[in-house]
Amino acid sequence: MFLLKPSQKRPIVTERLILRAAEDDDWKAYYGWFSSPEAMTYWSCAPHTTTEPSKNFVDSMIKSQFNGIYDFTVCLRDGAEPSHSRAIGKAGLYDGKEIGYILHPDYWGKGYAREALVAILDRYFADITEVPQDTQPKEGEIVVNGKVKADIDPRNAASIKLLTRLGFVEVGRAEKTFETHLGWCDSVYLELSKPEAK
Repeated sequence: MFLLKPSQKRPIVTERLILRAAEDDDWKAYYGWFSSPEAMTYWSCAPHTTTEPSKNFVDSMIKSQFNGIYDFTVCLRDGAEPSHSRAIGKAGLYDGKEIGYILHPDYWGKGYAREALVAILDRYFADITEVPQDTQPKEGEIVVNGKVKADIDPRNAASIKLLTRLGFVEVGRAEKTFETHLGWCDSVYLELSKPEAK
């Protein structure tokens, strides 16, 4: 049994990125990738044709208990100061269990998704402690299984390759799990267990 004691809300700064909590004005950047047919190919809905769904998505992120803790707006650092940045995507454990991410296509193929996910997973697993099965969680602690899961369309070879390189392993497959703008889509289920302490 594992207990998750979520970190305080704070940005994660990597070599090239700042991962920060979603903010009200982010919907403008989110609409940039959510309206892109290329970016939305394997997302769970059709590309956004108006700004309202993007605003609603950002609103739901802001209301989430994991916003800025394990779920982030991904920003590219434009200078030495963290405040100089621009949003290029979204990544994180939106429900504290399942990883999800999307970047604007202009930023694909540069290693940004990997850089963001490594940082997020490091924080998440650092906040998990294995405890005896009969342990009662304290206030603010959440019982988890010590794993991060992912649900990927099997046609999304780039995402499967990325997660596999990060140590995720396939644990199952299912047909017709989502009906999207592409029609019925299948799922590949992947999991990553908390690394063993060294």
